[in-house]
Order: sequence, then structure tokens, then C-alpha cells
Amino acid sequence: MQTYSLGIDPSNERCLPEVHLTVLKRIAPVSVRSGDLVFFKPDSHFTWVKTAYILKRVAGIEGDHLVIKGDRVSINGKLLVSGFPLAKFYRGVDFSRDEIIPKGELFLVGTHPLSDDSRYWGYEHLSNIEGTAHAIF
Repeated sequence: MQTYSLGIDPSNERCLPEVHLTVLKRIAPVSVRSGDLVFFKPDSHFTWVKTAYILKRVAGIEGDHLVIKGDRVSINGKLLVSGFPLAKFYRGVDFSRDEIIPKGELFLVGTHPLSDDSRYWGYEHLSNIEGTAHAIF
């Protein structure tokens, strides 16, 4: 298996519209930091995803304070995103949270307003991360 490859998001509505081309490093990270780009394989929760990997930006790591109240998502007191435009697809789900991100968990986001990310489906465990990505442009 190749350790490095190029990644191009084929979607019309990319979750990270500022990222056009990436180098994927297929080595599971031991740790990550907020702001890192990571990718993982879609599992049964992502039946609509037709790509080999999902690419997201790490917005929160273990020990960070996550607050989701109303339509505002904050980490460590800093506003991360407002709104839940995809909530209609998650009927009956209460997105509210006020908690410390648990050990080994990551809160992942996209920067597109319609990004389907951790504000909807929760944390992604570090052990599920296949590797990191580096934006070329």
C-alpha cells in the first residue's frame, strides 16, 4: 500500500471549499491538534458517502470544552459555527451539549455551511482516523 497519495474532493459542495487538492498521508496519527486535516473511511453511518474517505478539519480534541446551545457551536469559549441547516435529516435529535471532549475523541468539521460533520453525528474516535492530509491549494 502506498503511504502517500493525492486527494481531490469530487463533490459539487465540498465540506472544505478552501481545500482543492491534498496530499494524504496514510499513517494513522498517534495524536492530532486542532486545525489538522484528517481522513477516515465512511462506515454504516455514512451510507450516502460514495468516496473512499471523508476529509474533515479537527476543531476539538480530548479535554476541550464543547458547548452546543441553540444554533451555536463553541469550543473553549470560541464560536466555531452557527446553524444546523441539515437538522431536517436528523429528526428528533437534540444537538445540545455542554461537555469536555472525552479521551481519544475528535470533534470534526467542514467549513461549508452544509457540511455534514460532528455537530450532527458526534465525535470520531482517533483510532478510526486513517491518516492526515496536507492542503496543496
